[in-house]
Amino acid sequence: MRRVAGFILPMVLVIIGLLATMMAGFIFFVRAETAGSAAHADAQQARLAAESGLEEVIVTLRQTGHDATAWYDAPQRFRHKLVWSADFDREHDSVEKRGTREEILAQRDVPPAAAWRFSVVADAWQEPAGREDARMRFGLTPEAGKLHLNHASEDQLRGLLTPLLTDLEVENAEELLAALLDWRDADSDIRENGAENEYYNTLEPPYSAKNGPFDSVEELLLVKGFSAAILYGEDVNRNGILDPNEDDGDRSFPFYDNQDGILNRGIAPFLTVWTREPDVSLDNRPRINLNQDAATIMAQVESYFTEVEREVCQGAINYILQLKAENFDFRQLASAAELYQGSDGPTGGAGGTGALANSPVTLAELPYVLDRFSTRVPDGQQSTAGLININTAPARVLAVIPGMPTEGPELIVDVRAGLDAELARTPAWLLTTATAEVIDLAAFHAMAPHITTKAYQLHVEVLGYADHTKALRRYEWIIEMMGPLAQVRYWRDLTALGPAWPIDDKEIAGEGVEVQSGG
Repeated sequence: MRRVAGFILPMVLVIIGLLATMMAGFIFFVRAETAGSAAHADAQQARLAAESGLEEVIVTLRQTGHDATAWYDAPQRFRHKLVWSADFDREHDSVEKRGTREEILAQRDVPPAAAWRFSVVADAWQEPAGREDARMRFGLTPEAGKLHLNHASEDQLRGLLTPLLTDLEVENAEELLAALLDWRDADSDIRENGAENEYYNTLEPPYSAKNGPFDSVEELLLVKGFSAAILYGEDVNRNGILDPNEDDGDRSFPFYDNQDGILNRGIAPFLTVWTREPDVSLDNRPRINLNQDAATIMAQVESYFTEVEREVCQGAINYILQLKAENFDFRQLASAAELYQGSDGPTGGAGGTGALANSPVTLAELPYVLDRFSTRVPDGQQSTAGLININTAPARVLAVIPGMPTEGPELIVDVRAGLDAELARTPAWLLTTATAEVIDLAAFHAMAPHITTKAYQLHVEVLGYADHTKALRRYEWIIEMMGPLAQVRYWRDLTALGPAWPIDDKEIAGEGVEVQSGG
């Protein structure tokens, strides 16, 4: 009997141990599932917070249209904006009042209240972006501030890409350019140093040259010689700020950074495939196309220029109608800008040349002429692709605008920082500000067909996050605004690249910096 009792006790202990182990495993499993569910719920909440940021962007664009001063760098509108909290609303949000979360997050003894937020973040476009002057924006980036990969000429692509590739220490820039042009052209002829099917069919796996327009900038990764290091340079998290791992040589990824204290951003931030602009005025009405018949032009003139609101004098309108009655071929004008010939009176001025030498259009009327009139030859296309926004494009992109003087890009960047919204509405400000010292009338006429001040397609990057948890989602969109309607042209989840943006850092975030119309 004692032997049996001595045998039962160890068995009971073993069974209890197994049950305890099973219970511990079950508890661990339940906790893991609970934590996983909570993490998934937080991720969903962060995604919804980010999407709320997109909706805020769309509402802002509906209200402000092409006014970059309202959304290019607007921390008061796009930084730490509250989406939801059970404890307070936007009117009683202490973060909103202080403009920072630093004090709240630093209070270890008092956990922050549950609050979901978004920030709309963007690169400050500083060149070069060294660590000392690195800064971010809370705003949007117009795609028209970049060079259109499909519509740029070979000279424009060479002018933009060659110095960028040189900064990347790429020695075969001409080969890359030739391969790019071969990829987008419609034929199968191989340029010198280029590539067509003969090369791409030998790869593993094989594929064919597209011989058509790029669908995205990232499509360059399929082109011979291009790589992620060329597209994004050292800026592997794509925030335009030189982070420590991007300036430490081969000690951490990226292992190819040159440790020179300057961020090399690659070529992708300067290229786009999205821009197109309808031939409409700022109030979204069709422009008066001077290649139409006289009756249509007259009807539009009477509708657009009333006696009460006569932005363009009757003499200028009569002059345009007289040219039409005389069968003047407006197709020979590259843009409506040529209706201004430097005269500021009805007798014409010394600046006028050719058939329009006696044009009475004045410099004060030029903004309205540029906004209301068009000489674009109807070609079946409803929009013009590839126009460059002079209010937001970086100097590198401005430099490849046809007709741009050598000193023009840097001067434009300096002058536009002080423009008010009204003056920046049309490209006419190039002739009414200090830039006129460098950009004369001839240069302006050459540039006018290629430039704009409008923003229809915008790059939007939003962080969705919370004060009480570390959950965060990072998304980017390309949206197109056509009047009040917003269309998502492109979407991508960038969460895997990390938060990247120091949204709580006052210095990097440029707190207190005056809002400008361009970077």
